[in-house]
Parts: sequence; C-alpha cells; structure tokens
Amino acid sequence: MSKPRQCLLPILALAAAAAATAQDKRPVAFTNARLVTIAGPTIEGGTLVVRDGKIVAVGKDATVPAGARVVDATGKTIMPGLVDAHSSAGLQQEQRPGPIERTGRRGRGRSQFVPRSSGGNAKNAAATRVVDGLYARQKVFGELLDAGITSLALTPPGSAFPGLGAVLAPDGKTLAGLTADPEAFVQIRMERDAQTKKLLKENFEKAQKLVEERKKPAEKPAEKPADKPAEKPTEKPANEPPKPEPTPDPKPEPEPKPQPTPPKPEAEKAPPSAAPKPRGGARKDPNLEVLADLLEGKRRALLQIDSAADLVHWQATVPESTKFPRAVVVTNHNPYEGTFDMVVDQIRQLECTVLLPTSMTTKGRSRSLVHPAKTLHDAGLEVGFVLPEGSHGADNLFYALMELVRCGLPADVALRGVTLVPAKALGIDASVGSLEVGKDANLILLSGDPLSPASAIESVWFHGRAVERQNP
Repeated sequence: MSKPRQCLLPILALAAAAAATAQDKRPVAFTNARLVTIAGPTIEGGTLVVRDGKIVAVGKDATVPAGARVVDATGKTIMPGLVDAHSSAGLQQEQRPGPIERTGRRGRGRSQFVPRSSGGNAKNAAATRVVDGLYARQKVFGELLDAGITSLALTPPGSAFPGLGAVLAPDGKTLAGLTADPEAFVQIRMERDAQTKKLLKENFEKAQKLVEERKKPAEKPAEKPADKPAEKPTEKPANEPPKPEPTPDPKPEPEPKPQPTPPKPEAEKAPPSAAPKPRGGARKDPNLEVLADLLEGKRRALLQIDSAADLVHWQATVPESTKFPRAVVVTNHNPYEGTFDMVVDQIRQLECTVLLPTSMTTKGRSRSLVHPAKTLHDAGLEVGFVLPEGSHGADNLFYALMELVRCGLPADVALRGVTLVPAKALGIDASVGSLEVGKDANLILLSGDPLSPASAIESVWFHGRAVERQNP
C-alpha cells in the first residue's frame, strides 16, 4: 500500500467518526405513537421529540424539527421507563428461578415467603454507603435495562439501620457511570426481635437529642475585661525647680547561695499514659449525624415493613412524633402475619406512599386470593409497587400488573405504580417517571398496550439513545 493511501485511512476514519457523532446529536422524533404519559391523559397518534437526552416536545400537535431522525411508531405504544425502588441487584449472585409451585384457586401461583431473620444482622450503619461495595461490570444491570428498568434503587441488606441506599443508572459501565446518587435514601427495616427494636428506639432518641443540640445557638467566647486606662502623672508647677535626688552610698551585695529545687507535687505531674485530648471537642458519630439529618428533613428514608404485625410493632417502638420523609416498602407480604389491607388506619397515620409487591397472595389460613393494593387505593392512599427481584422477575412484571387490573385495580394506577410513584418515593420524579417536557428521555417502546398479553417490548431508550438489547 502506498504511503499517501496509508495517510488517507486515518483521515477517513476520523471523518466517519465525526459523521456518526453528528448523527447521534440529531433530535429523534417518534411519530403516530400512542403515548402513555402517566402524568396526564394518554395521547393517541401523538408525537414525542427528544434532543440531548431530554424530552423537548410531547403531544398531538408536536412539531418534528428539521433534520430530526424520525421513528414511525404507528400502532405502537411509548411509556416512561420503569423505576425499581427496592433492589439488591449486584450485591449477591442471582439465583435462577426453580419450578413455580402451582397452588391457590384455579391453579394460580401463590407468592413464596422469605424466612424471617432472627435479628442477628440488626445494626446502626446508617452512614455506610451500599454503593462503595458494588462491582459495576455485572451482567445483571444490562439485563434489567433490557427489561425496561431505567432507574434502580440499590438497598443495603440488614435490619434496623443497614446503611445508605443508592440510585443507579443501569447503563453505566463504571461505578461512577452506574451511580446516579450514592446517598439517595436511608434504609430502615423493621423486625420484631428485641435487638432490632432496641436499636431503633435508642438511636432515634439519640438522633432527636442531636437535633435539639443543633438548634441551640453557639456559645460565644467569654469577653476579656477591658484594660484600665493608664493614670496620668501629677502635673508640677511650671516655675518650680526640680529637686535633686539623693545619691545612696554603694553597698557590697552578698553572693546568693544556690538552693535546691523543690520537688513538684504529685498533682502537677502528668500521668505517663495520658492521651492527648481530641481537638474540636467530642468526636461525632456519623451514623447519628445521618439520622439527625433525616429527622430534620434533609434526607429521605425507605422504611421496610413486611406485614401488619410488623407495622403494629413499629408504632409501639417508634413514637408517632418521630416524623421524617419516607415511603413504606413491603417486599414480601406474609398473610400469616397480616396483610396491609387489615391496617389501613395505621398506614394512614404514617402519611406516606406505600410500595407493595406485585404478586397476588392469599389470606391467612385460607385459599382466598387477595391483593391489598385495591383496598389501599380505594382508601385514598398512594400505592406503588416493588418490582420482582432480578431480571427474570422483571420480565413477568406486566403480566403481574394485568392480574392486579383483573382484580379491580385501575389500569392507570397500575402503570403509575411502576413509574411515577416509586420515582416520587426516591425523590427523582423531577427527571423520570412520566413523559413530560424537560424530563429524561427514558422510554419503553412496546408493540401494543402495556397491559395486553399480546404486547411485547420492542426497544428501550435511555437518555434518548436506543439500548442494544441483550434478549430482544
């Protein structure tokens, strides 16, 4: 190959890369789509325009900008990406699901319950960040994005105060790219064992005292007494002559005798093992500092309570006056310890959103299938959902939502419960959870209605870029 041709190849490669970059920066317009906006009414035959990773136009009459890449979505549905508010993805090796036990009425599956812990993992590690122990390059994050999960809350394991949870962006290839917020919320988990209840009660009391100390004004240093003005010398008459001072006779001074130095008293001697005092006063407990920030409203919490019995014990352990921004998360509804439809009045006192599992369950000691979501919704409470754990559970999410709708839950409430409601619980609803101008262009494009058994995910878009799906 000639030298001129060899020099030309890198130039052509750079030109092709520049052209590809220019193509990526073009706005994208989805036309003729059914837009499930979540925050407002569904738009039939609408247009959604994306530029620089953000939604810039959405509506029936939205204009397609010049030079935009047009995606014809005739007959298809676009909805916002899913938000998983409680996940342990990447913290432990994912287990493949075994055969489903077919029980309950008409052969439908009954939820499986995780054994209750004995409280040995109860701790106050509220300042420990779960993301610090995470390995980013794991296949599971790509699988979750493949299933339409575009925002993910990683929760630390354990009861009482296991640590600070993080919000993840599942497309990241490095820890920095994966982590959207390393300190998104304080994880709190209620267990009914004595150790957990003691930790909850004592640490909330200490944190409340710390809040009261913060409100006290800082002590001012003691003021030094003002120096007395020097006395002025007595003025002498101007005409009086100065008197001569008498000159004393010089006397020989005796030589001083050396005297032994008296020993220091024992009280003045420093003990040989005395440690230096820490500068700046007593050392602060970072775990209590986090809890004090929580009580002051500077942080939010996810409070995990898995049964009606746990809720009763929580209210008996933590005073009602202990209020903080929170959402209640139920990961495993155990009917033998009471489902949440039995404690509607107690939940209303918490004044917060409730995130429930999507799976149906049975009433205790019966075969009657039930799901508390409709009962709580009918009572005026905001209800969302915890997505099934792992990528395999996420694949079956829409089927689980169909089951809830068949049991009477409104369809818009079901879809809102996996998008905007968990986004509010995590405090990220300003950027994700609905199709609105200014929000991130995290989208799911489906072949039909999300709650139709004939519909399937065709593509996932993250910040306006099409995701290369692993399992299309």
